[in-house]
Amino acid sequence: MTWHLFAGSTREWDALVVSLGARTPFQLSAWAIFRKTFNWNALRLVSPDGRGAVQLLTRAVGPLHVAWAAGGPLGDLSQSDLENLPTSVATLLSGKILYLRIADHSPQSETREQLFRRAGWSRPARQIVTNHTLIRDLHESEFTSDNGYSSNWSRNLRRGQQRNVTAEVWASPDPVVIARLHRDVEATKGAFSADWRANEEALRNLISSFGDQLRVIRAVDATGQTLSIRAATIHGSYAFDFLAATSIEGRKCYASNVAMHELLVASAAQGATSYDFGGVDRRENKGVYDFKHGAGGIEHHYVGEFEYVTPRIAKPIVSKLVALRLSA
Repeated sequence: MTWHLFAGSTREWDALVVSLGARTPFQLSAWAIFRKTFNWNALRLVSPDGRGAVQLLTRAVGPLHVAWAAGGPLGDLSQSDLENLPTSVATLLSGKILYLRIADHSPQSETREQLFRRAGWSRPARQIVTNHTLIRDLHESEFTSDNGYSSNWSRNLRRGQQRNVTAEVWASPDPVVIARLHRDVEATKGAFSADWRANEEALRNLISSFGDQLRVIRAVDATGQTLSIRAATIHGSYAFDFLAATSIEGRKCYASNVAMHELLVASAAQGATSYDFGGVDRRENKGVYDFKHGAGGIEHHYVGEFEYVTPRIAKPIVSKLVALRLSA
């Protein structure tokens, strides 16, 4: 049996995604709508028994069709489901060469990993997104104080508050300001892997695509100048760290701690019980790791990435070329 096209609305798709326990926002329709501005098209499929689903972003380059599913597939999948998925996608896309790649954000499980391997999938030589993250359980009552933070993180939060830095939910986020903050970060730390974060028009499209699913926090000084922003997507009981940028001045007065604290409070208030800090690299980006860990994040691993290429003879070349171009 083959996977079939999802026939419902985007609202119905999102309800299905949440019901299947999506932990990250990349299987939501909003992500596909946003990525369409970068010439990616959404292909939404449901497994034969209806217990699994996947949103693939697709693009054709000559005879090659690329299908990329960050955060999927979702649900309780069998070996047969995983064997049939590439065939179903190849039939629908009708390309001579298919490169199919997924980043499964389910909790790390040897059982699930073996299902992929037995179904003919393999680990890619070059990883695109990390399978290592930090997750914090959210309980709204905790946030009457700084419970859950490390002593150093708590101290920096108090330092920010003592310097009259305040934070609030940003009802109408300004993409011009957010892009400027990201460019400020790039000037000191280097470009983001997803460079749309410093692009005003891309941010405008992102904010529009996610709407109420995106919660943006702005930290300001006593004059109202924006020092730091932090944003998370919230779907079902999961919140996912999505945007973060702090100006040079904001770093001097611990504005990022104030913004992060307020975002955790806001996420819990909106019903999220789990906050995913959005991936970490302890070795290559220790400062970010320490910040997220200090905010209460506990180490967690996803199943991670697998790929499938047909015809198989094309795999060595296609896999390397696609890995250089894909981003979450």
